[in-house]
Amino acid sequence: AALADADPDAVNAAWAGLGYYSRARRLREGAKYVVERHGGELPSDIEELRRIPGVGPYTAGAIASIAFGRPAPVVDGNVIRVFARLRALEGDAASPALAKRCWALAASLVDPSEPGAFNQAVMELGATICTPTSPAF
Repeated sequence: AALADADPDAVNAAWAGLGYYSRARRLREGAKYVVERHGGELPSDIEELRRIPGVGPYTAGAIASIAFGRPAPVVDGNVIRVFARLRALEGDAASPALAKRCWALAASLVDPSEPGAFNQAVMELGATICTPTSPAF
């Protein structure tokens, strides 16, 4: 509630030096939305999470799976890299077509009993082991 009630200039001042000031603005807008529509409680439903300003599919999936144990997929650059190598998917890692295939694959692979752990493990694998240059693909 404190962020939702904060003066936008104060939020920007607190954010100073971090860059991406639009993120600070969206974070405050999202906080206001959660306070106004959900009484300050973050919803656990992925569709409700997607309605929060500034929350896209990746963030909604991460929150739903990690915070609430919901079997929701997450796909970022790390996940795309892991899945492309795991399944020998061709295409540019930045292409919408490959991302779409990876979202479908992530939805089919996410562990329903431990979705947060699964999603974090795949993201971590891509960030630490399956990097853009190692192993070579």
